[in-house]
Amino acid sequence: MDITNYVVSARNEALLYGDYNTYHRQLAKKLHNCRKRLSIITKNRGKFTKKDSITAEQVAENREFLHLQLLTAERAWAHAMRFKAIHSTDTKSITGRTRARTAERLVNVLSDSSTTGASDIDILEARAYASLLRGAEQFEKQSWEPCLRSYATARIIYTALGTNIKGDIFKDLLSETIDPSIRFAAYQAEVPRTLAIPTIARKAFPTSDSSLVEKINKLAPDLLNKSGSDAQKGQVGAPNAPQTITWRSRQVKIEDAAIALALASTDTATASLAEKLASSEITLPREMAAAYDEVLIASQDAADATKHAIDEFKEEGVSQNDPRVRSLQITRTAVNYHMISWRIGRNRVLSGEHDGALLDSAPTTTRKSKKDASSRKPKIDPPGRKISRLKDKVVLYDSTLQSIDSIKELPGVASDGDLLEQLDATAKYFLALKSLSIARSHSLTDQSLNALVLTKHAFDECQQATAFFSKHGASSSEDSPLNIEIRQSDIQFLHKLLRGELQRCRAIVEIDNLRRKTTNATPATARAPLVQRLYEYPAEGVDLENLVEYPPKVELIPVKPLFFDVAWNYIDYPGKTPAAAPEPEQQPAQPAQPQKRGWFARRPRRTVSLRLFIWSLVCFSIAALTLGLGLGLGCRPSQPQTIFQPPPFNYSSYYGIPDDLDFVPIDQLINKTELNLNTGFVVSKEPRIREYVFNITQAIAAPDGFAKPMVLVNGQSPGPLVEANIGDTIRVRVNNMMPNQSTTIHWHGINQRRTPWMDGVVGVSQCGIPAQRSFTYEFQVPDQRGTFWWHAHTSVQYSDGAYGAIVIHDPEEMVPQTDDEKIVFVSDVYHTYGSVILKSYLDPTSKWAPSISGVEPLADNILLNGQNTYNCAVNSTTFPPSSSVFSPTTPQSCTGGQLHTTTVVANQRVRLRLINASSFFSYWFSVDNHTLTIVELDGVEIEPISARGVYLNLGQRASVILTAGQTFGSYYMRASLPKTCFLPYATYTSAGLESAEYGVKGLLSYTPTGDGKAEDEVGVPEIIGVAGNITNPYGVENNGLRGDVWEGCDDMPFDMPVPIRKQPAVNVTEANTHYIEYAFRQAQDVNRIFINKTSYAPLADNATLWKAMDQPFTTDKANSYNSWDFGLNQQVLLIPDADQGAQIVINSLDAMEHPWHLHGHTFQIVGWGPGLFGSGSGSSPTTWNLENPTRRDTVTVPANSHVVLRFAADNPGMWALHCHVAWHMEGGMFLSLAERPSDLVDLVNTMDPETRRQSQDFCEAMS
Repeated sequence: MDITNYVVSARNEALLYGDYNTYHRQLAKKLHNCRKRLSIITKNRGKFTKKDSITAEQVAENREFLHLQLLTAERAWAHAMRFKAIHSTDTKSITGRTRARTAERLVNVLSDSSTTGASDIDILEARAYASLLRGAEQFEKQSWEPCLRSYATARIIYTALGTNIKGDIFKDLLSETIDPSIRFAAYQAEVPRTLAIPTIARKAFPTSDSSLVEKINKLAPDLLNKSGSDAQKGQVGAPNAPQTITWRSRQVKIEDAAIALALASTDTATASLAEKLASSEITLPREMAAAYDEVLIASQDAADATKHAIDEFKEEGVSQNDPRVRSLQITRTAVNYHMISWRIGRNRVLSGEHDGALLDSAPTTTRKSKKDASSRKPKIDPPGRKISRLKDKVVLYDSTLQSIDSIKELPGVASDGDLLEQLDATAKYFLALKSLSIARSHSLTDQSLNALVLTKHAFDECQQATAFFSKHGASSSEDSPLNIEIRQSDIQFLHKLLRGELQRCRAIVEIDNLRRKTTNATPATARAPLVQRLYEYPAEGVDLENLVEYPPKVELIPVKPLFFDVAWNYIDYPGKTPAAAPEPEQQPAQPAQPQKRGWFARRPRRTVSLRLFIWSLVCFSIAALTLGLGLGLGCRPSQPQTIFQPPPFNYSSYYGIPDDLDFVPIDQLINKTELNLNTGFVVSKEPRIREYVFNITQAIAAPDGFAKPMVLVNGQSPGPLVEANIGDTIRVRVNNMMPNQSTTIHWHGINQRRTPWMDGVVGVSQCGIPAQRSFTYEFQVPDQRGTFWWHAHTSVQYSDGAYGAIVIHDPEEMVPQTDDEKIVFVSDVYHTYGSVILKSYLDPTSKWAPSISGVEPLADNILLNGQNTYNCAVNSTTFPPSSSVFSPTTPQSCTGGQLHTTTVVANQRVRLRLINASSFFSYWFSVDNHTLTIVELDGVEIEPISARGVYLNLGQRASVILTAGQTFGSYYMRASLPKTCFLPYATYTSAGLESAEYGVKGLLSYTPTGDGKAEDEVGVPEIIGVAGNITNPYGVENNGLRGDVWEGCDDMPFDMPVPIRKQPAVNVTEANTHYIEYAFRQAQDVNRIFINKTSYAPLADNATLWKAMDQPFTTDKANSYNSWDFGLNQQVLLIPDADQGAQIVINSLDAMEHPWHLHGHTFQIVGWGPGLFGSGSGSSPTTWNLENPTRRDTVTVPANSHVVLRFAADNPGMWALHCHVAWHMEGGMFLSLAERPSDLVDLVNTMDPETRRQSQDFCEAMS
């Protein structure tokens, strides 16, 4: 009969995308259809008559009678839950009927198994379902003892069924519904916390029901049997569950059964780990690291259980000084310490033998047979591969050091001097290993002096660690699995190894110094090595410092040319016997000729062959000179300090860049006054019109010191600041002064209420502004405040610099007051013009990935407020310069660039308005030695969050408050690229990014007063401070198994930011609900992004806004592609219902994170989870937040996950929804929403006629 699956699958299916109200409507419809099939439905306008109860005979005859009872009971339950949701804030509980009696009557009917044919399993399922409904009813009535008994009955039955029926449906019921209810009811009934849920269920189970007990014993004989120890101790059922935990000689009692159970699992996993590592089957580092997974999971569970117990006490209002809370804090420190310890142990086995101290340790990742191992010759790895392995080790050491730092932040550790001393010694041990690995990488690149300094530093660190462990001894045995405890053999081995390495490095440096000294002091003739001067008598002694040339190099070997043999016959060399002169032939007399002078004059005894000899000699000399210079035998040219490189494209080529572009110096390119918000703007409630003029031009500029063509606005990048008050009207006159390119400007984050034609999206809200034409954007900002930005929304023009900031002030903005404000842009830069890169990216193969389609180009550098430095000796590996496309008239130089600098008054609070204006990358932003307080995300004020840094994906903004209360000096602002989010998907390495260490720095300098003096007047204080742990600024507890080195690629947990202006999740209708899936797919020879079935391309000579005016949005016009009549490369999702909410479910089928931006709305993030959002028992779970969900306009959709967005359908328009990666957007990752199209037509008809005529004229110009 499958009762449980019938009920639960329908419930999950409905609640996945709706609420109890939706579920109630569905059940009513199903119940109506069921009654029709049974011919017991009340006719239309007929009088209702009470139906007789169903009988066993009816169920035996037709299973629909069974479904009738189930649907009736389930509808009543949904009705009660709907009322509960509506009155969730009421102090009095809702006690509506849940029709448990209906389900109980069904149990009685099925008990007549001889008639109904029901099995024991069917009867048990019906009994469990009835108990589940009865428990829910008693839960709302707050009858805790009966509630506990009902839920215990359901739990015991479902547990017994789960042992005999495959599937996760029973486990899901237990974990999601029954177990939490039992725990809460037990707490209210004052059941001790030391009892685990299975024990509570056994105690509350009605054993007096002999028939039920008999059926359960048939399925699971041992389920109801209580062990003696369990009954006596009242402890969790696991026999090895600890009752106490010891931390630093302090023992506390474990009063929570979940913690005890998790610790028991940890002990079991630890023993299993020791057995696995001791076996001969696990030998490879990765296999050994995988063996740690079980103990890491168990220890993480213990940490989570402890945190959950502490949170429960906080919710109950228990004081922090309560002994129970203090015991839990000690337990939390202990379990987190052990969890981090095992994480460090996993890193150590990955490092290799002796923690990676040996150069060639732990590179092996594959097994080889013994036969192959004996027959193969040892392979010598090239230096590049060795350096790569050393980098991997350094990453592991950094992870370990960050883990040690996180231990110091645990409660009570800072006051434990002995433990801190031990942690410092452990950190010095791993610092020594890290320095040794870096030293070896310098040694492999012939930087012997750097290698010596680093090795000496490693030796000093190791010596201090050795002194500590020699004095206090190592607490870890030699046979135990590796963890944070350092073994005596490892520290001694490293100390001995470093002593030898230090001597070797000193010897190499001494040899280099002697060679350099000899080279500088000895004439060139005497610099030849001794092996080449053996023919000379060493009158001044043998030069033992220059025996041979090392390293060896290719040189010319003297040979005897062939023509010298020929010349022997024609030249009278000394000692040569003269040859007899041949008899001259008789020639007729010739008239005398005047003799020629010079090299080629005819002389006695000279023939034509001698001329050939002279020519050969000259040619040989020239060839020898050329070959000598080519092999380095001549003088070597010195490397210039400034490298002149032309911009890497043909200005007059297909891409439409003129040859005579002006060069804009950096002091004109960057407007520091606007970036520092020193504009004298007056914040007011009085609305007014703010007018701006944007002149869009093309020019050559060098934001990082490397000259490149850019698209500038008013000669700036970042462009001019747009500043207004809430309620103001913003009017921007855009003059497209480019010679042959169209453009548009989008106002990112501004919802454009009642002005959808001003959104600035080419192909959607307008056609591009043609070259040498103008357009005026005018819109109001009635209900938004905070940090926004504008950028070109045509092709990839904003990648070349066309972007700027928007700041909307509000006197009533709900953020803490600050003394100063600044704008901070983080962006990437490509040294080649964006259109050139885009064309290559959209081709079947690209310049940077010749054999693979669809590989995104990696930037050449990262900018902070439009500036950075660049190593001029590094050539771009994304789009390297090619002489075949060079034709510049005035090449510009690479000057190396400069860092962005700004000042803040000491002890003042400054608000940093952060904006990610990149084309491809996301970043972690931080300031050395400073904690940041996050107060705004995408224009939404949130409750302050203190963090070491903040994550910014493309298009996202965040306001953070920094207090300049550290030591007086200068500190680095850092924007670091989370490499694991991008580099694994790249088939090549960006030489520029690698040179920049995948980040950008700016200088934040303290100043004693705010007197407005320039930075060069007050001077820049000394740079101090160190970079913090910015890879995971939101706390270890949000990491799970990812560890402290998790480079977050996602937004902060969606339920972490809490909007101050509270808004519950909007209710949605089915017509306003849409599902999209996106993935990369091969389309003929190219790799494109498809959303559902469509890869987007903008309309060439029209905008969907104008086409929507004549589009009948009826069901028959939608088609399976949702392209309507717009074209197959368009996807337009219809949102027809007014005064309702809309829901967009975004499903990722890709292994990379993507930043999705919605125009026209600030959406709510109401749901998220791994895998696809769907229905059925096989779907992945979705976490919901409907009370006051986070609101943003740009969200990061994690890899292979889903996110559920909602917004009020109160803004008619054609709104774009797309990935904000510039290359993905141009590659088709784009769709549109047609919101209330009938209202949109009415709205457009109120548009200014001249503006409409001009906008539509642009489309005609494009055609």
